[in-house]
Amino acid sequence: MKAPLPERLLWTIYLALNWRGQGRFPYRSPATIARAQSRRVRRMVAHAFNTVPFYRDAMTRAKLTPADFRTAADLARLPIIDRSNFRTSAKAFESSSSRWGVDLDVHTGGTTGLPRPIKWNTAAIFQSAGHSERERSIIAGIVGRFVNYRESVIGSTLGSERDIQAIYNTRTLLPTWSRVAYQHLSLLDSPEKNVELLNQFKPDVIRSYGSYLDRLFRYLHTSGAPFHRPKVVFYDADALPETTRRLISDRFGICVLSAYQAGEAFKIGFECEQHTGLHLNVDLYPIRILDRAGHDVPAGESGEVIVSNLVNRATVVLNYRLGDVARVLAEPCRCGRTLPLLSYLEGRTDDWVVLTSGETIHPQAVRILFAEESGIPQYQVVQRRPDHFTVAIAGVPQNDAMAARLKRRFAERFGETIRTDVAFVDTIELSAGGKLRPVVSLVRAANE
Repeated sequence: MKAPLPERLLWTIYLALNWRGQGRFPYRSPATIARAQSRRVRRMVAHAFNTVPFYRDAMTRAKLTPADFRTAADLARLPIIDRSNFRTSAKAFESSSSRWGVDLDVHTGGTTGLPRPIKWNTAAIFQSAGHSERERSIIAGIVGRFVNYRESVIGSTLGSERDIQAIYNTRTLLPTWSRVAYQHLSLLDSPEKNVELLNQFKPDVIRSYGSYLDRLFRYLHTSGAPFHRPKVVFYDADALPETTRRLISDRFGICVLSAYQAGEAFKIGFECEQHTGLHLNVDLYPIRILDRAGHDVPAGESGEVIVSNLVNRATVVLNYRLGDVARVLAEPCRCGRTLPLLSYLEGRTDDWVVLTSGETIHPQAVRILFAEESGIPQYQVVQRRPDHFTVAIAGVPQNDAMAARLKRRFAERFGETIRTDVAFVDTIELSAGGKLRPVVSLVRAANE
């Protein structure tokens, strides 16, 4: 249902104010960007202290006040937030302040397994729409049109893309000709099916998970299927193998761009035309790179990414451990943008599931089965044969009802002949990179 006309007018004006100048902001002087960052730090810390239970308590225990936070470097004085801890106490990170508009529930965790509830206030969503002009201006420049182009989004049912688009559509007065025309497809569908739908829609831009684009373009390359070629392929959820990037750009002649985004922080960074890394929106989402001991590492050294969200005032996350590994690049980009560069992420290792029919599907099909289980700190699914899965659940005492629910969901999704063994364990072994892989397919590994 559309909002009342006066409200839609006000949100349209708000969007325009936040959109204005964003395409040029990445070219501003480092001093100007640092001042913008510091203003946001001071405002967000004051907001967190006054309205967010977790940060009020943490700062009180540490004998800190908002006056002690002047720059992004001061955020290191706050505790680091782990994703598992956040998930079990998410309410403590929600602001008690009154907010105009509605809060959107974003369930992040689509590439790591367990969804974590994040509330985004309407003003933050519209601010992010304005901030997206930093990357969209690059895409639109390649497409050749800044408005009214076509974009196909191949996403997950756990994603919030459609809900965000609904907020734009129902709370603004933007004319149809000024919008992007979207096609929403599912990454749980086969490349064959989605290629047919893409050919019908004829998008200028295709956006999806890197792992799905890898599957899609490998299928196109080996099958020779007819394909409407977009101007841009864009990924922002998990990694795209370098070999597939080259295949898309060299074999298909399509520009490949990426962004660093998360449900906890919508616009962390974006790739420009030089393809040298990801420009960091440090005025919005400053990051730290830490080693395993929790110490900041210098530019050029790899470490774990810690992000602070200076935009969203509904669920406040400062000093938040994303679980990604990257490094800040010391050299400036040749494009002229002064926002610092981050290396491309190593990404999260995802395993496509191999069905008994031989079809392979995205691991999101498995993760979705856990979306309604709020009491699981960690899990790992291993596909041992096409008809056999084992599920390890850590941090939960034996729960026969939970095991029965999961077995039923696996059977409903993959067939009644599927065997699913559920075990409740003390710990789950991490990968060599120190990450938990929620879905592992030994079947796919054996076939490659």
